[in-house]
Amino acid sequence: MCRLFAQVAPAPVSARDVLADSAFSLLRQADADPANPQKDGWGLAWFGADGKPRVLKSGRPAPEERERFTAAAGEALSPVVLGHIRAASKGIGIDDGRAHPFTDEGWVFIHNGTLFIHREVAAALGPRRARLTTDSDTEVYFQQFLKFVAQGKTPSEAFEACVAEDWRLWESCRSLYPELPGPYSSLNAIASDGKGIHALCHAAHRGLAEHGVFHPDQPWSVMSFSTRDGRFLLASEGVDGGDWTRLSPPETLSAVPSPRGVDVRRRPLKLVGPLGPVPEVSRS
Repeated sequence: MCRLFAQVAPAPVSARDVLADSAFSLLRQADADPANPQKDGWGLAWFGADGKPRVLKSGRPAPEERERFTAAAGEALSPVVLGHIRAASKGIGIDDGRAHPFTDEGWVFIHNGTLFIHREVAAALGPRRARLTTDSDTEVYFQQFLKFVAQGKTPSEAFEACVAEDWRLWESCRSLYPELPGPYSSLNAIASDGKGIHALCHAAHRGLAEHGVFHPDQPWSVMSFSTRDGRFLLASEGVDGGDWTRLSPPETLSAVPSPRGVDVRRRPLKLVGPLGPVPEVSRS
C-alpha cells in the first residue's frame, strides 16, 4: 500500500509542512503503522522555472533518510509538487530506479496498487514499450497512460481508457492467473505535466491493507482532498489534522492553477468491462 500526495498552487510554494513536518505528514506515514510499513522507497517531484520536472527518489526507507527527505521537501518550490512513499508490489525489485515518481516526456507519475497483468499491458504498448526502463508495473501503467494521451485523449479519458484496456486484456489472459481476482488491485494514480495534476481514484480489489495509516475509518483506496492557504492538496489520506473531503470512486480529478486560484474538476466514472460493471472495492 503506497501513499500518494500532490499539491497545486497558483504560484511556486513549498509543501514541506505536510510532506515532512505535520503530525500526519507523508514522511510520518512511512513508519507510523508497524504492521503496514511503507519501507520500499520514496520520491518527490516538482517543476522548475523552465517547466521541466525535477525528481529526487530513493529505494531506501524514507525514515532512514529523514533529513534528505525533509531537505528535498523544503527545496521543492513549485506550483505542482508530488510525493510518494512505497510499499512494493510482490515480485518487483526495490531500488532507486523502481521508486516513484516515474518521469517521461515532461510528465511525472505516481501510483498506489498493483497492475497484475503488467506484462500483457506492456505487450500492448506498441513503440512505447521501448521507453520502459524497469520491470515496474507502475512504469508500464505510466506508459499506457501516455499512450492514450498521445492519441489525443484528455488525462481523465486516458485513465478511463487504461481501465478499459486492462479488462479487455484480462479476458484473454485470465486463465494464466487462476489465483487472481482481476487485472489489478488498485489503479489509484496522480500524473502531472507541470500545468496541474490529474488523478484516478479506483480500486477493483483489496490491496495490502484495509485502511489508512493514521485514519482507520478511511478505506485504503479512497483518496482525500483539502485546501490550505490557497493550496489544493490531494493525498491517499489526510496529511494533517484539518478537514479533508473523500473522493467517491471511481472518479477522476483534475486541479489546475488559474487566475482565480486552483480550478478543480471531478468526473464520476461508470466503468464497464467485457463482463459487465467493473468492481469498486470501496463499495463492496
